[in-house]
Amino acid sequence: MLREPVILRHPLAESCLRVLRSRETKSSEFRRALFRLGVLLAVKAAEGLNVVRETVITPLGVRALSCSVVEERLLLVPILRAGLGFVEAFLTLLPGAGVAHIGIARDEDTLKARSYLDAVPAAPDDFDHVFLLDPMLATGNSSVLALEMITAKGYREEQVTLVCALAVEQGINRVRKEFPGTQIVAASVDPGLNERAFIVPGLGDAGDRLFQAGNNVSGK
Repeated sequence: MLREPVILRHPLAESCLRVLRSRETKSSEFRRALFRLGVLLAVKAAEGLNVVRETVITPLGVRALSCSVVEERLLLVPILRAGLGFVEAFLTLLPGAGVAHIGIARDEDTLKARSYLDAVPAAPDDFDHVFLLDPMLATGNSSVLALEMITAKGYREEQVTLVCALAVEQGINRVRKEFPGTQIVAASVDPGLNERAFIVPGLGDAGDRLFQAGNNVSGK
């Protein structure tokens, strides 16, 4: 089943994007803004999670039907480096979730993606849902490679939600073609890519801006 991308439309998300896009934003401010945006995206991405219904007793001695998420059956998979910027945000809401890293590098000449780390456990029965975290969905090469790595471990594409800050139609269409059952959640869809396959207007290189000092505004 082909799933339509979900675009987060919220004034608080727009406020975070303003900070992230500005070339004047320092690394410390960039991290805080990406964390806040990650929390908003986590709330949206988690809307379809299964819940366990149970009864609790309130301080008034009254029974109340309640729901809870089994966090231990959720897996966060950040794509290094930039995906790390979303991990703390998701763990703030889902502290019991597991975390497994995927490392992917892009050849700047060919734009091809290659993996250098795969820590995803080959235990799909242990998890109900996987959140694949990558702030930028540009060409879709890295996301598709990550999804290939995850599904090769036995996970179903329908189990995976790809969470991004920014996306473009080219990347969205690539993911939907290869993995139509995977849900994409993004804060914004930007107009397109430049000649170096960087998102325009974008927000620069998310990994550099997260972890390097100063104002690195080159962008993927």
